[in-house]
Amino acid sequence: MRTSPRVGPLSTSYTVRLPVFEGPLDLLLHLIEERELDITTVSLASVTDQYLEYISGLSKLEPAKLADFLIVAAKLILIKSRVLLPQPPPELAGDEEEDVGDELVRRLLEYRKFKAAAQQLQARQEQGLRAYARLLPTSRPEGVVRLE
Repeated sequence: MRTSPRVGPLSTSYTVRLPVFEGPLDLLLHLIEERELDITTVSLASVTDQYLEYISGLSKLEPAKLADFLIVAAKLILIKSRVLLPQPPPELAGDEEEDVGDELVRRLLEYRKFKAAAQQLQARQEQGLRAYARLLPTSRPEGVVRLE
């Protein structure tokens, strides 16, 4: 088991206690990033449960401390998911990133259109203009149609 003095922004009275590590959360992240500790031996569920137990005993929650934990936890989850999940072949990974980027741009442009339309409708609502003009003329049949 690795232990260390408390150092860093998350080193208040919170200590992670696992079979493979005991110490502050920021040290756990550092050891994993430096590959001195194998992430697959660390139960992130236990780390989270311990932190939730720790904050439930606090009299006052500090948003900055909660945010620090979330940042470290997100990094740990990312590292563990990269280790556990299969990686795509390198030639496909580049194309996929470009496709995802193009798709994101397309969706953002579409979102802008809907947001602009919603703002126009909201402005009309605020002005009391609840009637909307028909954009296309109605088509009427030229002759009488008998339904039998």
